[in-house]
Amino acid sequence: MSASGATAQDSNWKAREQGEEARYIHEKDQAQLAAIRDQLNEADKAHPASNTASTQDRDFEGGFGGQEDLEDRYATTSGEH
Repeated sequence: MSASGATAQDSNWKAREQGEEARYIHEKDQAQLAAIRDQLNEADKAHPASNTASTQDRDFEGGFGGQEDLEDRYATTSGEH
């Protein structure tokens, strides 16, 4: 077995390499998330009034898919049609 093959079979080396890779990936993900947060904060600062109004206009919890204002022509109090 060559020296590189023996190193690849070493569990301590393998665990350390995987740990370093995981740390690098985590740091890269955190940097990307921070950049996204910064972009969103800048967008909110640029248009604060329009963002708050648009979110308040849309009340997704208040009805059945926006159809709560439609008239039910067949509804009766007795349940007959």
